[in-house]
Amino acid sequence: MMARRMNRNHRGMMEWALDQLDVSMITNVLDVGCGGGGPMSQLSSKAKGARFTGVDLSDDMLRMTCKVNSSTFKNGRLRTVRGSVSSLPFHDGSFDTVFACETTYFWPDLRENLKECRRVLADGGRMILVQEAWDSPKWRERNESWQKGFKMRFCSLEEYESLLREAGFAKVTITTEDGQGWFVMVAETEGN
Repeated sequence: MMARRMNRNHRGMMEWALDQLDVSMITNVLDVGCGGGGPMSQLSSKAKGARFTGVDLSDDMLRMTCKVNSSTFKNGRLRTVRGSVSSLPFHDGSFDTVFACETTYFWPDLRENLKECRRVLADGGRMILVQEAWDSPKWRERNESWQKGFKMRFCSLEEYESLLREAGFAKVTITTEDGQGWFVMVAETEGN
């Protein structure tokens, strides 16, 4: 039930984010914290030839990802792996894109976890973060209400950019939707 609600609630944000992105170069994607699979489904509909790997701590979420992305799964373009962003079970340089939608709030050590995402990216790869909240005076009250019942960490856009650069990304591009408080951040490795 929670996964279906997340997929529904994030649909508009993902539509907006995909309008901001050039997905033509995406061929091999790691979706970190793939959850209910809705954002992956929207991304895969734009990046039609790409292969996807979904990683999540929850077996239930991995099953839901396969169900929501059944055609991608059935044609061999999707695999799922139970794992954590703290220690991704993949070799260095395994992916050209790491995608994370609405997950970094919950990562145990954002600085180290971003380094781990960078490790599994090939040179010339990029990380795409899509989120509906960041730390800003404008959004503080809303964010605090969302934190009730959840252990979430909100960062400012500047903090995200700084952490991504510390993790080894060479260029960071940020696009915001100020009416909703959404952002898409593309962090590129050397070679782009």
